[in-house]
Amino acid sequence: MMVEELLSLVNKEVQIASALETISGTLVSVDGTAVTIRTSEVFGYESGSYAIIQLRFMSYIRLL
Repeated sequence: MMVEELLSLVNKEVQIASALETISGTLVSVDGTAVTIRTSEVFGYESGSYAIIQLRFMSYIRLL
């Protein structure tokens, strides 16, 4: 997915899947290499924590 398309999802509730995990939360930032998501209650992350996911490891991103 193009960075421009990802930028249109900032401040929206999304689900992001990688080879290791699936995370839901609010997309807060996008750059050329990674996205940052403020997580909901997800195993391994405290509520309100931030996860940084490298674009190259993302399988998909979708709106919730």
